[in-house]
Amino acid sequence: MKKAILICTCSFACPSLKEINFGELAERVRLELPHDYMLLHPRLCEANGEALLADLVKKDGVVYLTAACKPEKQWKLFRDGFQKAGVEMNEKVVKPVWIQFKNTDQAFEEIKKALEELGK
Repeated sequence: MKKAILICTCSFACPSLKEINFGELAERVRLELPHDYMLLHPRLCEANGEALLADLVKKDGVVYLTAACKPEKQWKLFRDGFQKAGVEMNEKVVKPVWIQFKNTDQAFEEIKKALEELGK
């Protein structure tokens, strides 16, 4: 199973993500954590983010770790992009990670923890 890490930066403007240095986070993830793909996007929940998901999401062999807002919101906000790709958004293909209200180190640890859980 391939692992894709999708990080939503919320346009680098959301107050709940202001303590995250996304450049540093991406570099740490790239260098330190096992994954096959990583993508940072300013708004995965808006029209061009949904279009990206529709083109990016594959039906088989990839699990998507989505680092963004609360998992409950992610299920609602990313659903349309997955539907456009013809992929049912469920626990087998999506692992939401909550990085709101965290700093860079805490966000990294949340992503690391989620990857470890996928490996079990």
